[in-house]
Amino acid sequence: MRCIANYEIESDISIVSDDIRLKLRHPKDQFQAYIKNIVRPDYSTPFLLSLQIAFDAPSLDEAREIGQERLAECLNMLAFTTGASVKLHRTRQIVDCTATNGMRNCLVWADSFGHEDPQPFLDDNIVSSIERLLQFNPPPAIQRALRWYRIGIYASIPEDQFQYFWFALEIIAEHQKSSTKVNDKCPVCKTALYCESCKTHPTHKPYPKQAIRDLIVTVDSSCDGQTIDALDKTRNALMHGATLKEVEKSLPKASEDMVDVLGRILFMALVHQFPKELFKEEIHMGSPSTYIQRTMTGIAKLSTVVPITKDGELDDSAFSGLKISMETGRPPQSAKPTGVLISLDQHKRLGQLAYEKGDHQELCKRVYDNARSHGEKVIAVIFSTDLKRIQEALRRNETGKWQDLFREILMTTK
Repeated sequence: MRCIANYEIESDISIVSDDIRLKLRHPKDQFQAYIKNIVRPDYSTPFLLSLQIAFDAPSLDEAREIGQERLAECLNMLAFTTGASVKLHRTRQIVDCTATNGMRNCLVWADSFGHEDPQPFLDDNIVSSIERLLQFNPPPAIQRALRWYRIGIYASIPEDQFQYFWFALEIIAEHQKSSTKVNDKCPVCKTALYCESCKTHPTHKPYPKQAIRDLIVTVDSSCDGQTIDALDKTRNALMHGATLKEVEKSLPKASEDMVDVLGRILFMALVHQFPKELFKEEIHMGSPSTYIQRTMTGIAKLSTVVPITKDGELDDSAFSGLKISMETGRPPQSAKPTGVLISLDQHKRLGQLAYEKGDHQELCKRVYDNARSHGEKVIAVIFSTDLKRIQEALRRNETGKWQDLFREILMTTK
């Protein structure tokens, strides 16, 4: 099956003319690529290159992964030959172009949310905890470890995250490494070596690898030797150019990603650097369920007419009238939602307003759809942006069906 993948690339460089489309052919015909500028109307959006890659794949579903491999090869060489920053902005489509004409099967990526909602977490308890932890003045080594932990959390590439976390762990291990010498061990059985001539056990100061192992065992007693070996193997492989995907294929099956395993251990190691006295009073801290940055993407599988030019390029104007997007059903949120207890009659009136046309309709429908019955009462959830709009309307003494209903609900809740 011959496929064409259509990508948008963020780039520091552009083609010298907007009228030119460059064609790049792999010498072994593994793929051919077409590159052109995407002209932007103003500076509010990043400059993008259009990059189409034609390649062979067993199926349209498998073309997603193969396309990523071909894309990486193109971007690697673009960066190498230009010294410019190039990275994937988004995938637009992958089209089966095996047939010369007619309907074509396509994968079409939906427009993303752009920016997802944050996790409402900051409160007075967190501020008090920060103030208490600031009573400790960490030495420079621990300050550096905290910096790498922060950078690792923010990094978007898992391989980068792992290495940043490892930097931090190694800094802590070296900082608190004991100067007491340890026995040299047999490389086979791992027991202490003995010199027959000197009648003694050879010793040395702990190596960085041993210091890290000792630190891990100290802060996480549940971490077994197999996990520590897997972390060490992952670190060595990444430092020699492997990807996490390649490394994890050779590791024992684990329920967690290696980035999360290392991140959790590092967090505990950092906590251990603070004086125990600070934790005599309650400290509120958060730990993510995963450190890996993930985004939700919608992909539609459809059949439509997509022209292919005589040069083998995808005429993406065929998709200009097609819009696929993911909808949250609500405005962006930053604060926690609010739960209110309402009567069955109030719930019924809310449902009527949800189907009554007006600028209140979507708001009322969101509250109505997020309500659950409990006997003679109903628990409704009001999103933070909706609650703000309701409160502002009531503060201005607005009158109307929906304003009067929420005035009644909120007064009852108080």
